[in-house]
Amino acid sequence: MVHYPNLIGEMAIRKITKKSVAECIGVCDKALGNKLRGKTQFTWPEVKTICHTFFPGLEPDYLFATADELKNQVAQANV
Repeated sequence: MVHYPNLIGEMAIRKITKKSVAECIGVCDKALGNKLRGKTQFTWPEVKTICHTFFPGLEPDYLFATADELKNQVAQANV
């Protein structure tokens, strides 16, 4: 399951590869995959580097919102 749907979606829109993100933050492809699936966490320096390098106009709170957080927002909006 995708843990960070906004991040994955924005990467797709901008044609940013997982490999380029992994290289940028200094981890292997498998480690990035684990982070994207929520098995391990992104560090704050990794978050800042990803935002600054690939998404300078987007907020970390938006990019790194989890699927559960987004579901909760939708549920609250429908109440």
